[in-house]
Amino acid sequence: AAQKVLKDIVPLISVFARHAPRQKEAILAAFNLGGFCTLMCGDGTNDVGALRRAHVGISIISAPEVEAKQRLAVDTISQAKAEQRKERKKKGAKSSSRVKSTSALEKSLKQLQEAQDELDQVELGDASIASPFTSRMVSIKCCKDVLQQGRCTLVTMLQIYKILGVNCLVNAMILSKLFLHGVKQGDRQMTILGLVVAGLFFFVTRGKPLPVLSAVRPPTSVLCTQALLSISSQFLVHYFAMVIATEVALSFVDPFDPSMIPDGPFNPNTLNTCTFLVSVLATVNTFAVNYRGEPFVEPLRENKMLWKSLQICYGVLFACALEVFPPLNDLFQLAEFP
Repeated sequence: AAQKVLKDIVPLISVFARHAPRQKEAILAAFNLGGFCTLMCGDGTNDVGALRRAHVGISIISAPEVEAKQRLAVDTISQAKAEQRKERKKKGAKSSSRVKSTSALEKSLKQLQEAQDELDQVELGDASIASPFTSRMVSIKCCKDVLQQGRCTLVTMLQIYKILGVNCLVNAMILSKLFLHGVKQGDRQMTILGLVVAGLFFFVTRGKPLPVLSAVRPPTSVLCTQALLSISSQFLVHYFAMVIATEVALSFVDPFDPSMIPDGPFNPNTLNTCTFLVSVLATVNTFAVNYRGEPFVEPLRENKMLWKSLQICYGVLFACALEVFPPLNDLFQLAEFP
């Protein structure tokens, strides 16, 4: 009964101070019972119970002397940088004053590095055993880092699932309906496509979180309405594009060609070439369209490797479609267009 009453009270309170270990744990349990997602940051043995109770537990280092030294160095660096900016604005500033501010800045940076080295030598306590995350910092800035990295990971996984969903639907259509028309893909085509997809997936995961924590929350499930509508609409666009390309290419194919039999050998022809180019274009488009970017991950153009890779893929596809370099078409096992 007391826990139910506490569940209704804790959302109305902004600050909890001077609590015993059991009280901390009870507050976290009340928040969890109320349907909240909780994060606990602690540095001592008295925080172990609350760290275990929270959905996200982060342990930090408790070193007051090192913390004071670190704060003093940071303040000195800020003052030195401010003085340097003032001196740059002044005309005819004395060189001796510039040298003095520069030496003060170098001294403060050295002190900050020494403080960081001392933090690296501090032994971890019981809090680090009870919590899944441990930060070698004396600041709670690590909580923001965990939220940013967590949101970035969540958004990246959601977009990967969306890309896989669309690609699986397109491949299922190729292997079922279009296979009856004699559509096949060569060994080199499948190998090159697999390598390209693996590389694009790797570059998608290289996206970094934005430095500012967004007030907008990311989707919590790939089965949400937004994701399902996106996957369905993308598949419909690719489906109609594939059907149109197939109907147009069938008029340029000999129906008595042995390779047109579903179980027949692969032979490059207009139909296979058109469906392969459209399917690869659909695959590349899924990476470009489903990359989330802001407000959780860096924009597509700032993810240099993915941005350059997509440009190269589009360039190669258009080069093959326009037949500007025949050896490239031979490498991809593509037939000449009529």
